[in-house]
Amino acid sequence: MKVLPLMLALASGLAGVSLMLQPAQAQTPPAKPPAKAPANSAAKSATPAAKGADAKTLSIGGTGGSGGGPILTREELRTCLRDEETLRKRLEEHDALRAPLDQEKAAIGTEQAALREQRATVDDGKKRAEAFAPKVKALSARVEAWNKAVAEHNAEKRPSGTAYEKRQVELTKEREEIEKERVALETERTAITAGAEELVRAYNAKVTALDIRVATWNDRNAKWNDTVATMDAERKTWVSNCADRRFREDDEKAIRAGK
Repeated sequence: MKVLPLMLALASGLAGVSLMLQPAQAQTPPAKPPAKAPANSAAKSATPAAKGADAKTLSIGGTGGSGGGPILTREELRTCLRDEETLRKRLEEHDALRAPLDQEKAAIGTEQAALREQRATVDDGKKRAEAFAPKVKALSARVEAWNKAVAEHNAEKRPSGTAYEKRQVELTKEREEIEKERVALETERTAITAGAEELVRAYNAKVTALDIRVATWNDRNAKWNDTVATMDAERKTWVSNCADRRFREDDEKAIRAGK
C-alpha cells in the first residue's frame, strides 16, 4: 500500500502588516513677541512739551521725551491717531487667535499620545506575525522532506517485508504529527490575524487624518507668526513717524470733535 503525498493547506505566511509612519509633530517656531500697540491715545499719554510760548504744545507719548522734530500738522496728527487705533484693534484681534491655536495644538498632542498607544498594539501584532512566519516555513520544509521520503518509499522495487512495513508505519505516524502541527499553527494564525487587518486599516486612517491636521495647524501657526512680524514692523514705522512728536493741543481737540 502506497502512502499518499501530503499537501500543506496552511498558508505559507501572513501578509506583511503595512504601517504608516508616526504623524509629524506640530511645529512651533519660537513665538515672536506680540507687537506692542502704540500709546493708548495721544491725549492720554501726551505730556506738556514746554512752558511759555509752547504751553499749548504736547507730545505723543512714546519715549517720554520733550518731543523732537517739527510740530505735527493737524492732518499728520490725525493720521497718527487713526493709525494708532487701527494697530491696537488689529493687535487685539490677532491676539485673540492665539488661544484657539494653542487649544488645537493641545488636542493634537492628545490625539498623538492616543495613536502612540494604538501603535504599540499594532506593533505587537506585527511582531507576533513575524515570529509566526518561521514556524510556517519550518513546517513547509518538514512537509517537503516527508513527501520526498514518501516518494522514495513508494518507489521501492520490493514493496514488502518488515523494513518496508516499519518505514510505512513511521511515515504514517509522522504524517499525523505534521497534521497536529498544522492544526496548531492554523489556530495560532487565526488568533494573530483576527481583526488585525481592520486594526491596521483604522490606525493608518487616523494617522493620515492627523497628518493633515498637523500640516494645517503648522500653516496657521506660521501665518500667525508672520502677521506678528508684519504688525511689529508697522508699529516701528508708527513709532518713527509719531512717537514723541509734538502737536498742538487745539489740533487734537478739533480732531476729537470730528473737525
